[in-house]
Amino acid sequence: MFWSHFKRSITLFFQLFRVFIQMIYGAWHVSRLPSPLISIFGSARFELETFYAQQAHKLAKMFIEDDISVLTGGGPGIMEAASCGAVPTKGSGRSMGIGVTGLGEGRNPCVQDYFVLDYFFARKWLLTHYSHAFIVFPGGFGTLDELAEVLTLIQTQQMQRSPIILIGTAYWQPFMNWVTDQALVHGAVSQKDIELFYITDDLDKAFCIAQGACESHRPNTR
Repeated sequence: MFWSHFKRSITLFFQLFRVFIQMIYGAWHVSRLPSPLISIFGSARFELETFYAQQAHKLAKMFIEDDISVLTGGGPGIMEAASCGAVPTKGSGRSMGIGVTGLGEGRNPCVQDYFVLDYFFARKWLLTHYSHAFIVFPGGFGTLDELAEVLTLIQTQQMQRSPIILIGTAYWQPFMNWVTDQALVHGAVSQKDIELFYITDDLDKAFCIAQGACESHRPNTR
């Protein structure tokens, strides 16, 4: 019994140590990116020819041309579209991708800087704690997880409030309906929580909000 518990403790210790080393390694990489940084989330399953992938390409291009670095998961789909849009022709902005072993995604061909971690939560932490704003394109469970992570951290004041922009009014409308017609009605969220994010189809407006330059633009209201 004692030796079994001891072995488990030693295994856990080395796992935690490995997590610590990877977090330090990842933080060193991300901190080298020129500021400011924008994180772009979205589905890895969208083809580059699809509408939202093309929108991701355009918006990332707008950021990189304004010397804003772009941070993604470094994989295919929306991530690849953003990385390809963020190929700099001048200025100081760069693109970086953070992969995770075992996902089978691999590095997309456009991302400039790329590294891989063993733990999904470590990638998510790096994608959320260095960025000045977050752009969320349509996606599945992983994208929802990343969105919920950022919203929860800001809601609970564990992270400084930053612009969160959801691209695709039609795609995100059912999510907004749930927030306002269910979560808000039942008291699970407040109106203040709903105002933590924006939904738009306008890339110029998204660009403006991400920079904090749209003083007249109001967030979601009931």
